[in-house]
Amino acid sequence: MSGSVQYESSCPLVFSKGSAFDMHVHTSHSDGLVHIPELLAYLRRRNLCAAITDHNTITGVREAYEHDDANDRIIPGIEVSAADGPHLLIYFDTVRDLQSYYESSISGHQGACPHMATDLVTEKIVSEANESGGLVAAAHPYGYAMLVRGVLKAIDVGMVSPTVLDDIDGLEVICGGLSHSLNTRAEAYAVANNFCMTGGSDAHTLREVGRAVTVADEMLPVPEFLEAVRLQRTDVIGCERGPANNLLMGTQVLAKYVPYLGPGLAVHLRQGKMRLRR
Repeated sequence: MSGSVQYESSCPLVFSKGSAFDMHVHTSHSDGLVHIPELLAYLRRRNLCAAITDHNTITGVREAYEHDDANDRIIPGIEVSAADGPHLLIYFDTVRDLQSYYESSISGHQGACPHMATDLVTEKIVSEANESGGLVAAAHPYGYAMLVRGVLKAIDVGMVSPTVLDDIDGLEVICGGLSHSLNTRAEAYAVANNFCMTGGSDAHTLREVGRAVTVADEMLPVPEFLEAVRLQRTDVIGCERGPANNLLMGTQVLAKYVPYLGPGLAVHLRQGKMRLRR
């Protein structure tokens, strides 16, 4: 493995050997529709692994680790939504490490809509994740659409200082929900600036899990796999959903946001004002 990026025409993927982790999966514990038992069964059938990266919560990871087969199949993770826009994917070797980070840095900082922005800015999230030993990757670095949900996009529009990149380990270079042009742009930035690269589906439904994965040649325990990612000894393989599937998935998860319509709109307005001030 040499840190290559490969696009496939047929997804989700099935693997016969090695470690293949979809490093961006949401469950019913945040704004996804994927229940933990069905996720674990799906991963077994396809010889896949996954990082559970629910928005601002770790209860999905904790439920997964109540099952015997989660130890080498599930990376303990979280996707933290920053007050100034970007989303950060943070991975840990163990559930205990994730729990410690969550309790010290995230708990109590969620907003009225738990799936959306915390009251923490990007710089603080990244700094404290590093101090806790997490591997930090920028989710969908140039995403999403009119929203500023990626670190590189936030830097481009002046909402986040470029210095935050000094403490980020990697970039998600195939995100299932982004366009091909934005993914290849993220890949080019990662290669030019020596970031490690990850791939993940950003799945919120089971059928999307495995659309993009990060791959090692051999089966590795979670700590060793994450170290291989850091050292750029893994590859990224996958494909994008495309507009039609994005619309379908968005429609399916809409009900998760309806109870928080007011707080959600407030987040968009606040971040929109931040962007205009720049």
